[in-house]
Amino acid sequence: MNPIDVICRIPADHPALPGHFPDNPIVPGVVLLELVQRQARVLAGFRDGPTHWQRIKFLHPVRPEESIRLHIEGTADQFSFVIKSEDGQAVARGQCRHGALA
Repeated sequence: MNPIDVICRIPADHPALPGHFPDNPIVPGVVLLELVQRQARVLAGFRDGPTHWQRIKFLHPVRPEESIRLHIEGTADQFSFVIKSEDGQAVARGQCRHGALA
């Protein structure tokens, strides 16, 4: 799989945002993982999303409407990802596998 780099943003009207924290909204980690899953499926040609998430770290909050850069690299069976803010600070990272664990 060729490395993937894509710039994204989570809109302020995303359905997961209400109540996640009304006075200080941040994007839930599960929304970031869904972004990874969707981009891996669409851009790398996977039929399904990852079957195993490993070593997931949420390092800094992401605000609605903030531009983020998603980088994915690896093989068809396993890949790693990092999400960075506009200033290059890592906000989330992890690894994903497809299929049964060895």
